[in-house]
Amino acid sequence: MMMSGNTPAWRGLGDSDIGPLHLRLGLPNQDAYYLELEKEPLLITVSDGLGSKHLSQLGAQAVSRAVVKLAQYCVDKSEIEPLSLLKLFHDFWLEELQDIDVEQCRCTALFAIVLGEQTFIAQLGDGDCCIITSKQIVGEQQVRFLTDKDDDLFANQTYSLGNKFQASQWQFCLQPTAELDACFLVTDGIADDLALEHRASFYLELLRQYRQLSDDDVKEDVRGWISQWPVAGHSDDKSIAALYR
Repeated sequence: MMMSGNTPAWRGLGDSDIGPLHLRLGLPNQDAYYLELEKEPLLITVSDGLGSKHLSQLGAQAVSRAVVKLAQYCVDKSEIEPLSLLKLFHDFWLEELQDIDVEQCRCTALFAIVLGEQTFIAQLGDGDCCIITSKQIVGEQQVRFLTDKDDDLFANQTYSLGNKFQASQWQFCLQPTAELDACFLVTDGIADDLALEHRASFYLELLRQYRQLSDDDVKEDVRGWISQWPVAGHSDDKSIAALYR
């Protein structure tokens, strides 16, 4: 946990649960997540492997390792150039898959890296990237998402990592760290089941509850609801990673 003056320490959570469909078919969990809370730069990431690609779980797992490499690259860098960093992340991801058929490893990528005064947050593909901020003077929390639901994409179709870097498919921001209360990343197994009118309140309620609980209690609670997802007929893998304070 990191402290800065009177600013509360960063805390984090993460979990992943295989979907009922993959269990029935004997397939692996195609999601992956990762948190780094013990050393700087702090980071979180989630990835959802495309169900139509038979090695997509390897692509999703490689996202975590590529984000770690990217975070280490950013140490002591005085300037943050988002598009250059996204291209570098893509290169790192390809390096991790050098002996594997990349086309069969397609996956989404969502991550946040705390880089001193700014936090670099990026998303390629579906899922939710929820950013909760507040200014100390005002004190009122604001919720925004990097992407809205894309009605132009057919069901089960999403932007994904592949051989070619396509900057136009990414959404990203540089968020002032001092104003950041929380960043929640979830794969579409969770995001797609959230009604639009309850989307923001779902994450605000998680933040409110988990600020009051110990880390062990947070871990137990997340395991409880992610493994017993209450939406009837759900089938997809579900993953979440978050930084909050």
